[in-house]
Amino acid sequence: MHNILKRSILSKLKKQKSEKAIDANLADDKEPGDIREESYELIAEQITRLEKKYKSILFASGQPASLPVTIPVNVAIGLAKNNKRCLLIDLDLKRDAIAKVFDLDSNENGLCPRAVQTEFENLQLWPAHNFTQLKQMNIKAIVQKALDRFDFILINAPSLLSSLDRRQIISAAQAAFICTKSSSEAAKVAELIKPSDCVVLGNTQIPL
Repeated sequence: MHNILKRSILSKLKKQKSEKAIDANLADDKEPGDIREESYELIAEQITRLEKKYKSILFASGQPASLPVTIPVNVAIGLAKNNKRCLLIDLDLKRDAIAKVFDLDSNENGLCPRAVQTEFENLQLWPAHNFTQLKQMNIKAIVQKALDRFDFILINAPSLLSSLDRRQIISAAQAAFICTKSSSEAAKVAELIKPSDCVVLGNTQIPL
C-alpha cells in the first residue's frame, strides 16, 4: 500500500508543485480530514507576517491522526514557493511520514545525518529517520544551527504528548500551531506548551 501511495504522491508533487496543495494521506490509511487548500495558504501567510518575530514554528498534536502530514508539508511548500528558505523537520519517528511523501530512501544519508534537498528549490527536509542515526534527538541544536541558513524552520510533532523529548521539542520552537480532533486534546497540548516561551498562534481542529 505504501509503495502505491509513494508513487501517487510523487506524481502529484511533480504536477502540483507550482499550482496546488498536496493531498498526502499517510495516516494509517484513514482519511486525514477535509483540510481545504485555503487553510494551508492562510497558515503560510500568517507565518510570513511574523517572520521577523518567529522563525521556528512547531506543528503539534497529541496523536498522529490529529495532525495530517498534509498540513506541515503544504505550509512548507507554500513558504518555499514564496521565496522563503524553509527547513521542515519531521519528528514522526514511527512512520517517517514526510520522507515517504517526498519519496526519500531511509538509507540515503548514510552515516552522516543531514538536511535533504526536496524538489522545491527553497525547501529542505530533515527526515525523521535521521534521528534514528543519532544517540540523542538534539532537536534544539539542529534548530539553532539552522536559524542563520533558513527563513523558517517548521517542526512536525504529531505525538507531542507522548514524546519523551517533548520539553526539548517545545523549547526549540518560538511559536506553535496546535492541531487536534477535540477541545480536550487541544487543552492538553496547550497546557504542555504554556510554561515555555513558545507562543501558540492558532488551533486547527481536524474533522472527525
